[in-house]
Amino acid sequence: MHKENDSRTLLVIAASQHDAAAYHLSGFLAPDPVVALRLGDESGGKTYLAVSSMEYGRAKREARADEVLSFDELGVTQLARELKSGGRALAAATAKLLDELGATAVPVAVPPSLGIVYADELRARSLDVTPDPQLFAGLRRRKTGKEISYIEKTQRAVEAACAHAARILEGSEASRDGTLTYGGETLSSERLRFEIDSELLRRGCAADGTIAAGGAQAADPHERGSGPLRAGESIILDIFPVDKTSRYYADMTRTFVKGEPGEELQRMYDAVLQSQEAALAMISPGINGREIHQKVSDVLHEAGYETLVHDQRPGEPLQRGFIHGTGHGVGLEIHEAPRVSIANEELVPGDVITIEPGLYYPEIGGVRIEDLVVVTESSCLNLTEFPKEFRV
Repeated sequence: MHKENDSRTLLVIAASQHDAAAYHLSGFLAPDPVVALRLGDESGGKTYLAVSSMEYGRAKREARADEVLSFDELGVTQLARELKSGGRALAAATAKLLDELGATAVPVAVPPSLGIVYADELRARSLDVTPDPQLFAGLRRRKTGKEISYIEKTQRAVEAACAHAARILEGSEASRDGTLTYGGETLSSERLRFEIDSELLRRGCAADGTIAAGGAQAADPHERGSGPLRAGESIILDIFPVDKTSRYYADMTRTFVKGEPGEELQRMYDAVLQSQEAALAMISPGINGREIHQKVSDVLHEAGYETLVHDQRPGEPLQRGFIHGTGHGVGLEIHEAPRVSIANEELVPGDVITIEPGLYYPEIGGVRIEDLVVVTESSCLNLTEFPKEFRV
């Protein structure tokens, strides 16, 4: 190991299989904690990865780190015996590594998720450890061409699963009370969700939380849905899996109705679609996400619907109308920077974001339409190819 000296040090101690910051920094997936460290900036810095002996061979082959170290080299086992704590030992070994690299005099930036055991031990060893959520969020914002291709691959799986669900809805029949049946059995939210998730698995993706909610349940944005689906009611399908190989997510929502929607439900759908089209037309580098959110809210407000921007009263939650942000970043996490909401965040080329306005009224139903777009050097590219057809 040779010594480095730079004004910025990045550190993550976490299981990279579950921690996006650790995986992004190291390019290595492990189910147990690893130490990922970068000295210097992204272009001229050097990245170190420390792993257990069990993972060392695989890390040497797979990791993007400039140097892979073993816990044995860092004396983790002996430190664990002395400190009677595996967590403290990892942090103590990290402090020793930073000292050997000549990097103890500069602040150490960590994600806000860093375990308190690690942070306490590092600070006890005189390291200046500072959580910097904006720094770590910013590292993943400007997606590379390869990253965008990974997200597009996941998106194609999302669309295939949604098409499969739409075919089932199209082939369903309404009984006398409006309950949908398919293949002679009641078509429920659970059945439709199973069909979506199974199709995703066939395409190498894993879903956790797929939404297939109808009727009044569709008026609750994060209600997954349960029970029979009915004709004439809105059915929201929100599909957001991760590709099991690349680890990149995609996200899309479509709203369907089997048969003819009521006049109010159709008017809601038309207003949401109009607001989404207005938002998509605004996307370009340099625009602030809150301007896009304001435009969506204005379109919906002018159509006669409540929004958080226009109608929320201090201390009172708004539970009808447009009750969430317009969008969020997507990448190694399903929700990451930037936010397209009241937050003050300008878009940059390479941002991959959702645009997902919605309206929610329990007595009518819910409508949400969501596309996934990448901000380009001049405008945006919509990664979503799936049509926006309400009736099936």
